[in-house]
Amino acid sequence: MPDVVPLPDRSPEITGPLPAPFRRAQLDAARPAFALTPAGPVVSTDAWSDRHLALLADGRWTRLTSGSRWHTRPEWTGGRLVAEVFQDLAAERASSRPIPLAGVRAVPEHAAPAAVLTPDGRAVAHPVAGEVRLPPGATAECVVPAFPGHDRIALLLRQGRARRVVCVDRDGVSHRDGPVISAGPWLSGHEVVVVLETWPGRVPHAWDVRSGALRRLVEPAGIVVDDVRADGDLVGLSWTSAGQPRRLELVEAGRLAAGEQVRLSPAPPGADGLPSAVCTVVEGAHCPLPTLVRDPPGQARGTVLLLHGGPNGVNLATWSPFAESLALAGWRVVQPNLRGSGLIDPVVRAPLPGRYGVDDADDALTVLRRTAIGPVVVGGMSYGGYLASRVARIAPEVRGVFLLGGFLRPSDLDGSGHPQVEAFLRTAAGRFADHVPFAAVPHFVAHGELDPRIPAEAVRTHLDDLPSGSEWVAIEGEGHGMLSDHAARRVFPRFFSWLDRLG
Repeated sequence: MPDVVPLPDRSPEITGPLPAPFRRAQLDAARPAFALTPAGPVVSTDAWSDRHLALLADGRWTRLTSGSRWHTRPEWTGGRLVAEVFQDLAAERASSRPIPLAGVRAVPEHAAPAAVLTPDGRAVAHPVAGEVRLPPGATAECVVPAFPGHDRIALLLRQGRARRVVCVDRDGVSHRDGPVISAGPWLSGHEVVVVLETWPGRVPHAWDVRSGALRRLVEPAGIVVDDVRADGDLVGLSWTSAGQPRRLELVEAGRLAAGEQVRLSPAPPGADGLPSAVCTVVEGAHCPLPTLVRDPPGQARGTVLLLHGGPNGVNLATWSPFAESLALAGWRVVQPNLRGSGLIDPVVRAPLPGRYGVDDADDALTVLRRTAIGPVVVGGMSYGGYLASRVARIAPEVRGVFLLGGFLRPSDLDGSGHPQVEAFLRTAAGRFADHVPFAAVPHFVAHGELDPRIPAEAVRTHLDDLPSGSEWVAIEGEGHGMLSDHAARRVFPRFFSWLDRLG
């Protein structure tokens, strides 16, 4: 297997007063996380603060981009390297730009006629098979170009939570249904990579489009693979585990095509003695509640119930500097998937809540009662923060609530105007819980001043109604969530001080 040296740790100038886990660098979670270029692999990483591109050549990483603008989603296309360059810390406005590579001249690639989506997005125009109509209500997540010398292409379709990988060639159409997260590349003329979700992991398999057979490409099963790409004789994948920051792995394509299974090595517990995370499924009254539990090195001082946003976010076996920092600070960290979670693994997939802030709050209470040790603090990002405030109303053991880019009342979303928020509100119309007074425990609320999804002004109007001991942290220049190192330095040191005062 080609060797990939680890990314350098982030410098003290970047992390400042942040806890030690924030010094570990990783690849960006957005796909594509890397590009395979003639000069070597190029990744988007936070190693040099926020998101910048770096090249691996001659056994070392070299930074390619600089400045305050983020550089993400690198791709080698048309004989040149391009990336998405964001114009703002809110990470909402980006444009595609070429990125120079020293010693590499941009030369247009010779490619066979591509299969592309038609302008209306309702069909795929195939150079051999002609126009292939999509099923009613389905959208195409991606189109996988043909393997060199072959005319068959693959595409991933989505309809609600359902996924279908379709192969099209001159002989017709074949397909496979299942919890497919992504598709591509081709390993041979008849095998294409599909990444399948089996909680808590997402693992790539080879799908034989002729026989329908599946074979796992990597071990172990509990890792989360975000991105798989190929170029010539090389396949790259970005992956993470509960204890391993997202990293790049390179594999010889011939080994995978020949049937070899590659074993990846999640990092063992470090010198700090942090135990491995435990994945468990709590049986709820209405559905299974798959949950990740991280324990501190010694006796727990209490429990932090950490809720995902969305509300269709997911908790997988992925590394989190925030969750690891909480565990190292002495807290048991519990990360559940509740009703509304975006998991598509049919074994643990949950229905949508009948009422937001009621059904999913009951799920959170069930997990809390089964897993909590000592006093409890509950919080989350975005919708997870709103849900945390609801859980605190029904769980007397909760000592504090925190919201990172969250909202306190559904009416806080009314002035958003963001397309994704508007789409959620159409789904949730009339299904939010009635507002009740906030729980009589301290709240920690951090919010980006430029949040385009949840207006900071709307959340700020509730500050006078929060109990004594509550804190408000405004993050100038920040958008939705905790995306930048600027935001992390502004918020997390104050958050951990606030947390210490709770117990």
